[in-house]
Amino acid sequence: MKNVVWRTAVLFALILLCAAGTAHPAGVDMKEGDWEITSETSMTMEGMSMPPMANKSTYCLTREDPVPKSEQDKDCRIVKQKVVGNTVSWRMECKKGEGEGEISYRGTTYDGFFKMKMVEEGQTMTMNVKLAGKYLGPCPKGQKSGATGETAKQMAAGQQAAAQAKQQMAEQEALRKKCEEFVKRTAVPAEDPGGCEQVGFTRSRICEEKVGKLNFEYGQYEITVEEASRISSSCALSETKRKILCLNMDDPVPAELRKGVQPKKVNHGKDKITWRETYEGGETLGGVVYRGTSFEGVLLQKSRAGTDTELLQVTKVTGRKVGVGDCLKERGSAGVGRGYSAQPRQGETSTDVLKGIGENPVKGLRKLFGR
Repeated sequence: MKNVVWRTAVLFALILLCAAGTAHPAGVDMKEGDWEITSETSMTMEGMSMPPMANKSTYCLTREDPVPKSEQDKDCRIVKQKVVGNTVSWRMECKKGEGEGEISYRGTTYDGFFKMKMVEEGQTMTMNVKLAGKYLGPCPKGQKSGATGETAKQMAAGQQAAAQAKQQMAEQEALRKKCEEFVKRTAVPAEDPGGCEQVGFTRSRICEEKVGKLNFEYGQYEITVEEASRISSSCALSETKRKILCLNMDDPVPAELRKGVQPKKVNHGKDKITWRETYEGGETLGGVVYRGTSFEGVLLQKSRAGTDTELLQVTKVTGRKVGVGDCLKERGSAGVGRGYSAQPRQGETSTDVLKGIGENPVKGLRKLFGR
């Protein structure tokens, strides 16, 4: 509806210019100069009537047509014009409609009407316009035609706004295409057919015995995170993020790839970890491929809002080892730093471990670190 009204407003501005352009046949009692044009427009569309819209504008009218042919012929053109005394009548054809109008001049004033019928976005619209004009004085110095004063400023601002809107639309479309390309080329790695199914991402001795240790070195990793969200036909990329974190065999998957619904089972191979979890209303798929000191992982989160709207979130994380720092090699190792977590031995509780430290600190600490 808004689009229809906006296009109608643009068309109406063109109509006013075309109407002004009919004012110049020789012999018509019209004083050349700056004119104020008053219009009152009423529109009816599919049985609905819109309140009348009033408008005032100023134009320099001379006996030469002030409307550039390229603009006048863009959407509408005058196909028939007749002059009888001081009355000018015309018929107009447009790409999506047709209309007719009449103006009677009396030296420094005129009145008339214009009516048009058009089809826009499958809807038929009828427009009736009452016109009145009065002479204001000479045209601005150096100007022989076209809009004047505030009307010229408004038209220039409108043209600038239209150009900016067009540029923004082009930029948004370019970003949308870039997002679509990212989504298309970002795929979850295939499951390792010889992999081992386990609970959680932490390494499992059973799976290590079956497929071998994961091809991954512990340490500090610089990761790059790229994300995209697609809702139906809309697609948006988030700002790329970079950070440094610690990863090891007991914590090999970055948190950015563990968002959303957590999988009950994962497939643990020698070079990759993959998972898939289906739930009511959606699905999560993920996977990471390891190459010793680097890795690449993808997470896809699919869901539906209603019956027709599909939501897709795509996360891609790439990482490369940049050092060891204070990162732990594994959970419970003797290193110090982030991520430390002491684990009691079989048959012991955390209370037993802490009690042992209190009774014999040296022996208790050795016991705690597995020495």
